[in-house]
This record gives sequence, structure tokens and C-alpha cells, in this order.
Amino acid sequence: MSREKFHSRDEAWLKDTDESLPAAAEAGEADASPPEPTERGGEDRNTESSSSPMQSYLKHLYRLQLLTPEEENTTTCLLRELEDKLIALLQKRGVELVELRSEGVEQRGSTGAYDHGLIISRARVLLDSGDLPRRERSNLQSLLRRFQEQRKKLIQCNLRLVIAIAKRFRNPAVPFIDLIQEGNVGLMKAIERFKPQMGYRFSTYAYWWIQQEIQLALRRNDDLVRQPANVQDDLRAIYRAISEVRAKGIPASDENLARETGLDLDRVQSLLKLPGPTGSLDEPVAEDQSSTRLDYAPADELYNTDELVTNQELAERLREAVNRLPPRQRTVLNLRYGLFSDKDCSFRVIGEQLGLSQERARQLHSDALRQLRRQWR
Repeated sequence: MSREKFHSRDEAWLKDTDESLPAAAEAGEADASPPEPTERGGEDRNTESSSSPMQSYLKHLYRLQLLTPEEENTTTCLLRELEDKLIALLQKRGVELVELRSEGVEQRGSTGAYDHGLIISRARVLLDSGDLPRRERSNLQSLLRRFQEQRKKLIQCNLRLVIAIAKRFRNPAVPFIDLIQEGNVGLMKAIERFKPQMGYRFSTYAYWWIQQEIQLALRRNDDLVRQPANVQDDLRAIYRAISEVRAKGIPASDENLARETGLDLDRVQSLLKLPGPTGSLDEPVAEDQSSTRLDYAPADELYNTDELVTNQELAERLREAVNRLPPRQRTVLNLRYGLFSDKDCSFRVIGEQLGLSQERARQLHSDALRQLRRQWR
């Protein structure tokens, strides 16, 4: 699939996702005049701060210019040339090639690569050491700066490609923004391994690496009970159909979902009855991350830590107060309220056990409570 088709399809989805984003982007392109003073700037800052991380990320994408095929080829060729020069300079200063290779790469071949992060970090260490002559130091600084600029340019101009691929793997078990981040990791791996002389577009090569990283992220976040692959595929198709049906303004009923996915109605109904994905109680449910799922959980299913500690402290103080009572009053309270056992006793039973009348047991109980109130003050 061509890169142009990816971007056009992705751009339409971005507009459906947040209707305010295109308007803001078009306004930013059309209005070249400087912003109005203080009050307008304050409103813009408040709007930016109130937007969600996903909205801020999408707004950032609209500000990025895409590369033409010719610009993309020029950028990848220049990036590979700068990488070779940096590696040669590092080798000259005693850095082994093995130390720069990406994880899992035995040798540089069609899929082999050198880790760009290691190249940048080793170059910075070499610059900070102060062992380089002035001319060689200036050359290394220039190479490193240009290398980082071209690498950043190639990454930013392919972020929409990552979103277009991540959209195909949307899963309720993993937040969509996390899928995008994993796809960005795959994009950077593709940049490390791509060679312009391969003869095809960079986006064609990057597609596989982005998809692989997203699929690995989904496998790492599997539920506690792993479902068969065919069940996961059908569930993914159902979730995708729910979004498409609602976008058309049609109710997401079982019949409509079965018609949209091509599955049997019984199959759709049985899959929708499956338990949902497991999640953390600490997962935020608000955009500002001020509340979590734990805040909305039913109280009878949870232990309130503060209340539990308070009750334990009160029980300890009550136990100390009861122990300071005379023996007969202490025994009456223990029997009456079941402090020694889980069963409380009536005054008649207490009198029988202590050889007292029922009224005398009640009097001892009243005296004990009076002394406890006096101690509590």
C-alpha cells in the first residue's frame, strides 16, 4: 500500500476523531499574523493545557510537513552517509563495532543495523572527554548535529503512518496511545535498518517493523486467561465494527454487528458475553488523572485502609480501658459484649455464671460503663 494512501486515510480519521483539530490547523496555516496580546495568549495556553495527551499529540501531527518521495530518498541517503562517517570516526577513537550493534543483530546485513542511540551516546561521551583535537571535535559536533536533525525529520514525517497502522490493532486491553508509542519504537528500528539501495520506499519497509512492535505489545498485555487467536481476531473485528456502525449513526445491535462483520449472530452474541479484559484499579479514569477506578469501586468489596487503621486503634484503646476496671466489672463487660468470644450473653446468663442475680449483673454493667466514660474523657 502506498504511503499517500496511508496518509489520506489517516487524515480523514484524525478529522473524525476530533473535529476541532482541523479547524485549529487550518486557522494556524491561514492566519500568519502575530498573536494578540496577553488575553488571547492566555486563552490559547488554557486551551492547550486543558486538552488531553491524545489531542495534543494529534495537534502536533497537523503542524508537521510530510516528505515527498524525492525528499524522503534524499533524507535517507544523507542519514546513512552521516551514520557511516560517525561510525568511522568512533572506530578511529577505539570504539568497537560490536558495541554499536542493535540488540539481536549479529552482523550488518540486509536486516542488520547499528543502534542510533548508542552512536549518539558514544559520540557525546567522546565530546565530553576533551581528548579530541579542536578541528576533529568541531567535525564530530557538526556530524552529530546533522545526523540528529535528519533522523528527527524522518521520524516526525512518518508519525501519521504509525497512527494509520496502530488503528488496525485497536484493543480494549491496551490504550491506543500506548499502541502508537510502540509503533514509534518500530519506526525508529526501521530507520536504523533501512538502506536506500533496497529499491523501494521507506514507508513500505517501515510498515513491517511498526506492525511487529504493535503486535508484540499486544501479546505482552494479554489477559490473565489467554484467548485463542481466532477469538481475538473476531473480537477485534467486532470492536472495529462497533466504531464503524456508530460512525454511520446506526445502533450497535447484535444484528447490525453480525451484518457488518459477516459473522453468525450466535457467534457475535457469544463473543460479546465473554468477560472483558482485566485492568488495574490504579488506572486513571479522568483526563487529568485525578481519579482512578479504585475511587469508583463498590465500598463493600474493598477495605478502606484509613478506616481499618482507625478501628484497630480504637479497639486497642478500649481494651486498655477495660483492663483497668475491677475484675467483676471487667468480666461482666467481656461476657455482655463478647470481647473474649464472638457470642454475647444476656444478664440472666451472666448472673448464672457469676452466681449473681440478673439485677446485680445489670448494676455491675452500668457501673462499668460509667467508669469507662470517665476514663474516655
